[in-house]
Amino acid sequence: MLGPNGDLTFQTRLKEFMWETLYGNNPNAFLKEEDFLVPGQYLAAYMGTAIIGVFQQWLESGTKESPLEMARILTTISVNGPFFAAGLKK
Repeated sequence: MLGPNGDLTFQTRLKEFMWETLYGNNPNAFLKEEDFLVPGQYLAAYMGTAIIGVFQQWLESGTKESPLEMARILTTISVNGPFFAAGLKK
């Protein structure tokens, strides 16, 4: 699904699911859209595409890291940002 011949509708559906789960008009949403510094749909697209890209890289490189390590990697990038993860921001 995430490989070079994968179905792009899966990626679209995954991003939509992330939007609804994390940011959407859900009373239990992780974040509230009124707190965003950028339009929510752009934030969801950025986060969804980034996460899909990390999963694709993990699959293409042979899944050498454990799922737990991948969760740590994604959390570090997502919570702290790519500049922090690259060592540019302490």
